[in-house]
Amino acid sequence: MIKLGFVAGAAIGHPVQFSKMFNGLNEEFKHLDPGGGKPPIARIEGATVVKVFDEDRRAAENLAKFANVPVVAGSIEEMYDGIDAVYIGDDCSLVQYRYAAPFIERGIPTLIDKPFSDNVEAARGLMRLARAKKCLLMSSSALKYAKEFEPVAKGEVGDIAMACTMGPADLHIDRAFLFYGMHAVTLGHTLVNSRPIEVFDVGERGRTVVVVKYMNGAELTVMCPHGVPVGFQGVVQGTKGSFYAKVTDGAYYYSTMLKDFLAMVEAGKQTFDLLQALEVIQICCAQEESVRTGKPVRLG
Repeated sequence: MIKLGFVAGAAIGHPVQFSKMFNGLNEEFKHLDPGGGKPPIARIEGATVVKVFDEDRRAAENLAKFANVPVVAGSIEEMYDGIDAVYIGDDCSLVQYRYAAPFIERGIPTLIDKPFSDNVEAARGLMRLARAKKCLLMSSSALKYAKEFEPVAKGEVGDIAMACTMGPADLHIDRAFLFYGMHAVTLGHTLVNSRPIEVFDVGERGRTVVVVKYMNGAELTVMCPHGVPVGFQGVVQGTKGSFYAKVTDGAYYYSTMLKDFLAMVEAGKQTFDLLQALEVIQICCAQEESVRTGKPVRLG
């Protein structure tokens, strides 16, 4: 049984849901669940959350009660011992990665919830540190694991020439494209599976439209219309045909992402593609630069 530590975001969506997916819901304390006391959307075997830390002590204590976590740490330092891996939760700050370095320094396998970082150099720095310390590291939007697009990932449409993905990115959220548009970016980018070389935001405020050009000649268009009921979806044109799907099974993509991390911990080797994760951050940050300048941004 893999012993997990949970850090940050104890009162927010992903950490709340993921803790219940590992540990179940304690019915006695379900009234403390910020998610409304609902049962977990899926259950994951082979791991359990044994410690939680949040700078908001009350939030950590509540999570410990409704998700059956035995230990609430009083400091980040108290998290280093007694765990096999750590999950750093999305706390809506965009900088939750700030908690990661001490765990990586100690060789503790680390999963950073999206986004990987709020800037490209910080993500590169964590990758360099993980490589130097021989520490397993992962960070991803769960849309990488959408089962609806598995036929494309298996090559059924051939090599991708063009793709268009769509999803929400609310302008009321600071750095909306990085915080939430990155889901639609991840969905398309992982399917194209080539190196991005140019990013250009050709849309207008309220209608984000980002074109990504790739080294192999493929193009990805990511559309995030605001103020309309848009879900994650995409259309792909390949050398063997086309494919369209809507992403509907959140339980699958969340649980599969977490299982992928556990499998990497069990294998003891870096199986997750960190370069691909870094490129998602490059694309999102380049989109912001393109909005500021009104010009395409070339990626190094």
